[in-house]
Amino acid sequence: MTRLTICIPTRNRQRYAMDAARHMLASKRDDFEILIGDNSDDAAPLASFVAEMNDSRLRLLPPEEKPLAMQDNWERMPQHARGEWISIIGDDDYLDPDLCEVLRLTTQRVPNADALTWGRSYFVWPEARSHREITRIPTGSHLMHMEKKDLMRKMFFWEDAKDRPACPFGIYHGALKKDLLERIRSAFSNRYFEHPNADYDSICKTVMMADMCIYWERPLSVFGACAASNTAGLRDTAVGLERIRTVRGENQSQLEAADFPFPIELGITSSVAHAVEWFKQRYGIELNGWEEGFIQACAGDCESQTDRARFEEKKAGYAAAIKQWRGAQALKLFNPAFKHRPDVPKFMGHAEAHLNFDMGIGNAQTAAEFYNLLNGMLFPVRLLESRLNDA
Repeated sequence: MTRLTICIPTRNRQRYAMDAARHMLASKRDDFEILIGDNSDDAAPLASFVAEMNDSRLRLLPPEEKPLAMQDNWERMPQHARGEWISIIGDDDYLDPDLCEVLRLTTQRVPNADALTWGRSYFVWPEARSHREITRIPTGSHLMHMEKKDLMRKMFFWEDAKDRPACPFGIYHGALKKDLLERIRSAFSNRYFEHPNADYDSICKTVMMADMCIYWERPLSVFGACAASNTAGLRDTAVGLERIRTVRGENQSQLEAADFPFPIELGITSSVAHAVEWFKQRYGIELNGWEEGFIQACAGDCESQTDRARFEEKKAGYAAAIKQWRGAQALKLFNPAFKHRPDVPKFMGHAEAHLNFDMGIGNAQTAAEFYNLLNGMLFPVRLLESRLNDA
């Protein structure tokens, strides 16, 4: 039985997808498969790689006649998946095939579980680093049920948001049961993914449709950021603007929600908010009382800046948009402060159930190598069953 399909959509970044797949296939498990959705201009590299690997757990969707928008490349993958559960990661990311064991034990304990996600870990590929990077990983290992009403508040009311909704449930670096995906497709315009911000499109739909959401504190994947990734745009303004232009060029569909005067170019908070508002508008979802949480997230986006000029630029941009959107009264809720202190060394050590350490540890060169380091530091997946039996 194929318990899990790991989908890797990629466009012209074949070497990253190959690295992730090669490391995953080193696993001795036979209950998962890797499905690569190639959207590249040259089909040969990945076709040759799949033929060379000659592993039945690895399958390829070749490029179509014309390049697809990102959400359309994602769209074609679930219908080809053989797994009972499906997960999507980026080509510069990594996912542990031992997720299959977590899914097995979770559904054994909670048969109606249909959405599962896990703790976050991040890795900037060496090529994309300009200075020393400190990363942060959760060290807990509790498996817990997340109440749907709480997830709704986190997603749609921006509760506890720093610069984006604190709701991790979706198909991106999460696992959804195929049955849930089909229910999502049936409920929402016969599409799994509609908005170009496909990961947040998925979170909106998952929170609305899932029956039982389970969270494991322990990381099972790595969010990678190579120099060519969209994530790199969060770290470099010029790169970010270039990535947005690319997305606009690939999409005939509208990126922005109507009557929501926050330029996507402002930052991550504005970009995510447009995806959420677009979803609400498309499906007639009207909510009140979320505005303050969103405005606080706008402030958080400003406060994440390490350059004073960029901070002031963002602050002015968000302030103008907030005033146009909800008037001068709403500006009283928007009070970001520049907090970066280059003279204060970044904290390293354990605090608040997280470990902070140098991303260069072990000289990891890829997301897969970085995960292997984490895997030796964290609660072993193989011991989860004993922990659940003791609970």
